[in-house]
Amino acid sequence: VEELKKVKGVGDHTAVFLRMLPAVLGRYQGARTRLSAIINSPEEAYAWLEPYFFGARNEMVYVLCLDGKRQVLGVRKVAEGSIEMAEMNARRIAEEAMGLRAARVYVAHNHVSNLAIPSQADWLTTDTLRGALRPIGIELIDHLVFVDGDMVSLKDSEHLKGLQYV
Repeated sequence: VEELKKVKGVGDHTAVFLRMLPAVLGRYQGARTRLSAIINSPEEAYAWLEPYFFGARNEMVYVLCLDGKRQVLGVRKVAEGSIEMAEMNARRIAEEAMGLRAARVYVAHNHVSNLAIPSQADWLTTDTLRGALRPIGIELIDHLVFVDGDMVSLKDSEHLKGLQYV
């Protein structure tokens, strides 16, 4: 807000409005979709989750919760980190999924660096989450990595597993 107010003609109200605009537009796009949607692919999950990452300046983690028939139950933000990382806490993800009575989940986070190649930490986190969620009856369908206008599915990208994200 302080940086925006340095621009000639931008006062307190305009700066606050401009700062809030990305979040408001993201919520608007998300609200336009119907909650009874069925998610059958990473591309459909991408379309559902993309508004949540719109304008993000830090890495954020969301969980898309589905019932046994893959119908959307809701989306929950489970972490926000820095420009370099966000911690994925298996307990928090499990709590949000169980709170919505989810049988399946997509976990998604963004890379602020505009490079969607999954890091070694992303692969390790995916394996850890899958192992933590399975015993409580929740299937981790996929882990999605978002960048502006693009997404990588770890499930569909097993061939990338050996590559290092720099």
